Amino acid sequence: MKRFFSMLMLVSLAFLAGCAGQDGEDKAPVIPGTIELISDFDQMRSDGTDAVTFTVNVTDADGEVHDVTGHAEIYLEYDKAPLSSNVFVTEEEGEYVFYAVYGLSVSEDVVITAINDVPELPADPQENSTSFRHRMLLVQHTGATCSNCPRMMESLRALSQDEAYNSLYHHVASHSYNGGEADDAYSEAARDLSMAYNLSGNYPLMTYNLSSVNTGSDIKEIKAQIDQLKKDKADAGIAASVKISGDDILVNAEVKAAVANNYRIAAWLLEDGIYSLQAGMYESWQNTHDNALRYAAGKVSQLSFAGEKLGMLAQGEKAGKMFVLPLEDEWVAENCEVLVIVTAADSNGNYDVVNCALCQVGESVTYDYK
Repeated sequence: MKRFFSMLMLVSLAFLAGCAGQDGEDKAPVIPGTIELISDFDQMRSDGTDAVTFTVNVTDADGEVHDVTGHAEIYLEYDKAPLSSNVFVTEEEGEYVFYAVYGLSVSEDVVITAINDVPELPADPQENSTSFRHRMLLVQHTGATCSNCPRMMESLRALSQDEAYNSLYHHVASHSYNGGEADDAYSEAARDLSMAYNLSGNYPLMTYNLSSVNTGSDIKEIKAQIDQLKKDKADAGIAASVKISGDDILVNAEVKAAVANNYRIAAWLLEDGIYSLQAGMYESWQNTHDNALRYAAGKVSQLSFAGEKLGMLAQGEKAGKMFVLPLEDEWVAENCEVLVIVTAADSNGNYDVVNCALCQVGESVTYDYK
């Protein structure tokens, strides 16, 4: 939501800006452009120690981004005075709304959710180990009105029954075909994912590790892609706990690095057992859709699903993140599960999936060591 100030407030800001620096302190000139308030996390623990750090950027007319955090003021909604720093902690759960002021510009609001009822992580069974099993991410771009999609559905079913392959990956069905027409498994998250990869009408498609897109539906082609991408060990391991709290699903996830790198993390809500008539189906089971993407937390933007920053982790170092996933009325909680996805920067600074782990609602998963 864009925050609008009254003329009196803007005049007051202008007066304060004009008076600032009269004590002899040099002030940096205000950079004209679009202001943006950014938080490193949008959920936090309300324990008085967990912290959210804000950054204020200005994008000038040439598209160059300037970090002006040290020259901006960050406000908690309804507070008259700005925060004393760009770091926020709290001991009270709830939603907190922040905005930034830089010169005469005011940012869009940023909402931070503080949580008290955090699910506890399981114990690490091998504290001194960083040898993790690797699972790649297969995203099937599909839809109930896609008459060409049952062939890929059949291939994926056969793949899931092949013991040589079914432990090498996790599968997500992203129903985005034809805008979700007559498809009860459609979601806004699936729509955004299709936009991120600029998918056209050539369904079905498969995305491997959120980096490569392939149109091959034959099981031999899918196995060939898996053979090319599989690894003996993962660059990072994942532990997670998931529970229902009211109308939300709370996710507490932790990453342990096996390879030093910059890491990000995301949590996707999936649902099984969604009945929706499948165009072109030739077996009745194809009308029931599993692993359907319902919600994706940790999006960098509508067009990037790389996850939220965990930062640079050394070998053996851990970092955690919480997510709040909304549970819509038409979704069946008992049929839901959460896929935690970890990405890492490659040599070009792009983020690829390095591991993923599936956790049922109300349960926990610990690090999967080799």
